[in-house]
Amino acid sequence: MKRLQLEHVDRLSRGKRSGINAGSRSVGHYLRPFERATYQRALSKGYLDITDKNRANLWHVWEKACIALNIDFLVLVKDPISSMGTIYRSNKVEANVELTQAKQLIKSMVKQSNYAN
Repeated sequence: MKRLQLEHVDRLSRGKRSGINAGSRSVGHYLRPFERATYQRALSKGYLDITDKNRANLWHVWEKACIALNIDFLVLVKDPISSMGTIYRSNKVEANVELTQAKQLIKSMVKQSNYAN
């Protein structure tokens, strides 16, 4: 069986077949243009930076990208109203702290994981 690669994830995010059995029709993977920009930033930073108002599609695509790149699944979910940030690592809550502290913490987690893109 073929190993999941970033090209497969990119094809899924554009609404096309991945070329391998990597996606499910019941799970949304298609990204809108503004979501694609967020995804590209995540690829360069090593973590996904979203709010709770974003669609789950970003989460799904980032999860597949992390598998393809063999990196830690890191997500920062920002709540601008309460100025809090929740950090997820491997789909589990790692921390729920003030937003500025959460940004520093997730950046240090990326450095620890030796993410290089």
